[in-house]
Amino acid sequence: MAEDTLKAFRRLLQRTPVYGAYKAIGHYPDYWYWILRGRPARSPHLLKQKVVREYGRRFGLKTLVETGTYYGEMVAAMKRHFERIYSIEFVAELAERAQRKFAREAHIKILCGDSCVVMPHVLSLLSGPALFWLDGGYYVWMGQPGDQQRLFAELEMILSHPFPHVILLDDARGLTGRDGIPSVGDLKAFVQGKSPARQVRVEHDIVRVALEK
Repeated sequence: MAEDTLKAFRRLLQRTPVYGAYKAIGHYPDYWYWILRGRPARSPHLLKQKVVREYGRRFGLKTLVETGTYYGEMVAAMKRHFERIYSIEFVAELAERAQRKFAREAHIKILCGDSCVVMPHVLSLLSGPALFWLDGGYYVWMGQPGDQQRLFAELEMILSHPFPHVILLDDARGLTGRDGIPSVGDLKAFVQGKSPARQVRVEHDIVRVALEK
């Protein structure tokens, strides 16, 4: 009964403008719970934020490109760490919510649409290397059968672009190699087939693709 009440409350809260703040506050207990459980495969959002910040700083990247805005949590966390942020959201309601939320932030652009369709436009706007934070869960769990090919299509766009972009792919644990879903090995072979100099490794449920320093 208590669990049903909590779910109903969360669904109600999702319809309000404060849900993003509610989720952000929840990242802190989620992080410590992750520590107490011995750091299982699914990484908490605070750790993901730390990885995005570190890779931006390590490679001197001033632009962040995200697929899967959701409630704008990563954008909000990174808005003071990057000079330009592009975030692509497929669900119109979520994109509109994020556009309102970041309307006063001139360096943040929320785009609505299919990331495979929008990505070429974003790439055309880049004048140097960027950090790409890709929503792996969308390709692995949320999409329709065959949607995993969208991941390779986006990777090919990024890897064939003239700048040495760095790619972080969330939810690596979903790359199981079963039921038509690619494995981490498949992804690594694809990336290095297109760009042999790039290293591919997985740590804390994040695939990291970069010309390692």
